[in-house]
Amino acid sequence: MTVKAGIAGSGIVSTLGEGLATNLDALNTGQGRFALQSLEGFNEPVEAAFLSAGNSSDQDAIKHFQSLLDRALEEAFANSEISSAKRKTLPIFIGSSSYGIGIGEAIYRQALENEDQSGTPAQPLPLDGFTLISKHLRKKYQLNGPDFTFNTACTAGANALLSAVDSITQGHHEYALVIGLETFNVTTLSGFYGMQLLTHEAMKPFDIDRSGLVLGEGCACILLKATTTENNGIIVSGGASGCDSHSISASNPDGSSIAAVMQEALNTCQLQPEDIIAVKAHGTASPLNDDGEAAGMRRTFTKVPPFFSLKSYIGHTLGSCGVLETVLMAGCLRQRQLPASAGFTDSDPTLDVIPSRQPQSAPTGHYMLNFFGFGGNNCSLILRSGASI
Repeated sequence: MTVKAGIAGSGIVSTLGEGLATNLDALNTGQGRFALQSLEGFNEPVEAAFLSAGNSSDQDAIKHFQSLLDRALEEAFANSEISSAKRKTLPIFIGSSSYGIGIGEAIYRQALENEDQSGTPAQPLPLDGFTLISKHLRKKYQLNGPDFTFNTACTAGANALLSAVDSITQGHHEYALVIGLETFNVTTLSGFYGMQLLTHEAMKPFDIDRSGLVLGEGCACILLKATTTENNGIIVSGGASGCDSHSISASNPDGSSIAAVMQEALNTCQLQPEDIIAVKAHGTASPLNDDGEAAGMRRTFTKVPPFFSLKSYIGHTLGSCGVLETVLMAGCLRQRQLPASAGFTDSDPTLDVIPSRQPQSAPTGHYMLNFFGFGGNNCSLILRSGASI
């Protein structure tokens, strides 16, 4: 029998709140979100578009990092039946862009304050943070299995999930834990601000007046389990990942490389374009990215299916978005309803596609989830919603 990877548990903390139920309720409002974060240390006042997950100013960087992780993980385990023995050998797949950069910044600031007394020069970004998540999980939860980190810009979480699925379908593991985590740090937010990629209002993916990103933070966890039944629950059928060398920063805006990874995902799952009921678009509300994604969908589908973006709700959570948005998508499929694409008002005739303006039903079948990263890494995943969920 063919082994599939089913979603056995999930947890999420985002700017919409804690827990999947709270997040799904917020999606039902159809309203995008916007907030500004003040950045210190610059010659002029800087306020950048950013959606925080809780009041991070009341906690130090380490506590905030661990709090997001703990709350998402505990929800994922609470909704699953994995034994304590299997937890100890559970493989962990982690996706993030920034990992511990915020913690490194906090250590650097403290070192600067103590520099005169200690006589030791402060070192900028004294840690990369790639092992912070796995170390915390080993110490607090005794999760001692192998761990793998992915740092492919905005596709990191999606690639972590795809790799975890492969480990299950190839028979290496019965369970796998996938984590996407992104927390506030000045380095990343000021970089996007300096590149003028941030908007001054809620994100408007695929709208003619789209003007850029709102960054966000959050954490989500997905517990996958091997299964031979496709009729129940949510199955991660598979997907594809590829790199486009068109430019140093983005995929070809003609959509060719985006269409190629979407088609490869379909081929891997032995599906035709018309088998896809709806698409969860990457939808960053930036002119170049939305242009390329719209062109890619037009190349792939004779008739583009209903599609929507989640980023106006939760912000662009960078490397963690592959896990956060998959958790939200799976939750929507369980409720049998997909959300409207928040922030969309007026169509752009140059895109020749229009996202969903209203919520819509989500029947049994296959759904595509797209994630496209800075630097040209692209990933497309396919979920299957069973008849009984």
